[in-house]
Amino acid sequence: MTTETTRVLRDSAVESRRFGLRIARGIVDNSAKPDQVRNDIDALRPDIAIFRCAAGDRSQIAALVSAGLVPLHADTLVYYRIALGESQVGDRFDGDAAIDPATTDDEQVLAALVRRSFHGYRNHYHANPLLPADAILEGYVEWALDYAIRPAEGQQTWVYRTDGEARSFATCRLDPGRSEAEIVLNATDPAWAGRGFYSELLRFLIGHYRMMGFAALVISTQVWNYGVQRVWARAGLVIDHAWDTYHVNVPRSFLETDRRCP
Repeated sequence: MTTETTRVLRDSAVESRRFGLRIARGIVDNSAKPDQVRNDIDALRPDIAIFRCAAGDRSQIAALVSAGLVPLHADTLVYYRIALGESQVGDRFDGDAAIDPATTDDEQVLAALVRRSFHGYRNHYHANPLLPADAILEGYVEWALDYAIRPAEGQQTWVYRTDGEARSFATCRLDPGRSEAEIVLNATDPAWAGRGFYSELLRFLIGHYRMMGFAALVISTQVWNYGVQRVWARAGLVIDHAWDTYHVNVPRSFLETDRRCP
C-alpha cells in the first residue's frame, strides 16, 4: 500500500489545468522503493505521470513495464554550478546596459519576449504526443510571469535592457539559508542573440548573488542545448549532476481497473 507520506508523485494542479488532463509528477530519490512510481499511479489515477530521477537510474522501469505501462524517456536535464566564495573576483558587471528587477509594468513585454524566445524550444513536454505545442509555450509564459509579476517569497526576476527595451531576462529562486541561488528560467530575445547580452546578464547575477552572500549559483538546461552550456563554462560554471525525465501515459483501461489497496 502506498501512503501520502511515501509517495513520490503528487497531483499537479497547474499542469492539469494547462493541458486539460490529470497530471501527477514528482522526483524519485534513493529512498524510493523500486515500484513506488507504479504504486503512486495506482493510487492517484493520473492520465499522465511525470517523474525525474538521477540520470541513468532505471530502478522504476521494470515495475512500470510489468504493469503494462510504457515509460517514455522525455529528456535529460543537466545542472551546472559555480561556488560564490568571497575570494573570487573578475565577474563584476561593467556594461552599458541596465539590469534591474522586473515590475508589473513588464508583464506584456516579458510575455512577448518569452513567446519569441521559447517558440520551437524542445523540452520534456514535446516528447509526449498528448500535449499540444501551443499549451507548452504558454506554460513558459505562465512560469515566467509567476516569477516576475506574481513572485512568491524567494523568487526574483531580472531584466536586461538596452535603450530602455527588454532584451533578456532571468528568473531566480533563492534558498532562504543562502546556500544557493538558482536561475530557473532565462532567455534572450532571438532578434538580439549573439551580442553577448546573455553573458553579461549571467556575469551580473554571479556578482550580485556573491555580494548577497549566497554560497553557489546553479542553473539547468536540456542536455542537447550545447550553446548555452558553452557560455556557462566560459563563466566558470561546471557540470554538477543530471536528471532523466520520464512520462507515463496511463491507458484508460488501466485507470478503469481497480488496482488500489483495500
